[in-house]
Amino acid sequence: MTHAPVTLSVENITVTFGNDVPAILDLSLQVAEGEFVAIVGPSGCGKSTLLKVISGLLPARSGHIRLPASEAGHKPKIGFMFQRDTLLPWATVTSNIAVGCELSGMPKEQHAARVAELIALVRLTGYENHYPGALSGGMRQRVSLARLLAYDPDIFLMDEPFGALDYQTKIVMGRELLRIWEASRRSIIFVTHDIEEAVALADRVIVMSPRPGRLVASHESLFERPRDPRSLRGDARFGALVQTIWSELAIAD
Repeated sequence: MTHAPVTLSVENITVTFGNDVPAILDLSLQVAEGEFVAIVGPSGCGKSTLLKVISGLLPARSGHIRLPASEAGHKPKIGFMFQRDTLLPWATVTSNIAVGCELSGMPKEQHAARVAELIALVRLTGYENHYPGALSGGMRQRVSLARLLAYDPDIFLMDEPFGALDYQTKIVMGRELLRIWEASRRSIIFVTHDIEEAVALADRVIVMSPRPGRLVASHESLFERPRDPRSLRGDARFGALVQTIWSELAIAD
């Protein structure tokens, strides 16, 4: 499917809960077409809330989310991947991924070929007929990622998608995500508590303050692509940027 250029613009967003308790305050952000942006910040700073506002799951008290429509007037599609997989426990790997095809509006006769392609892409060949309960956490997240790709969104919103995985599996999944993203170059907004993960994966790292969430800093990546998240950790520049972001979070506290 052909995708039009997409630039997401978050303009002066303020979100409040309960008795007007601010969760996000006057936050602005732009994400260019094909850009991989990571967002880090302390717990409760509004990272996940921001993704929900962008996706339309949560209204903002003020501000605007702007997404350019295509020439045909269609708004860009937004896909959401959560920390905990939302796979259907009674459905096989094949059937779970096919849900994305169905939601995308793809003709049913094309589902089987697309699902097979995605199973190979996320390296789950041989597990087509397995149910989620028989898969490891990393494999379940691969299925979730394949389902998201089947939906074929213009923008990927990823809310700590690897946060529940062990360290080794998280690095492997990060490498797989980069491999897949480099082939399609869709815009990604990736929320994480892991500063090293953010620096290893993203083109740009956004740092948020404690609640109410505000933009504290923005760092362009120092590393060329393609890149291996594991090998980057031995680069002195990697360690220096991680420490800089840690210092900014400490100042924000």
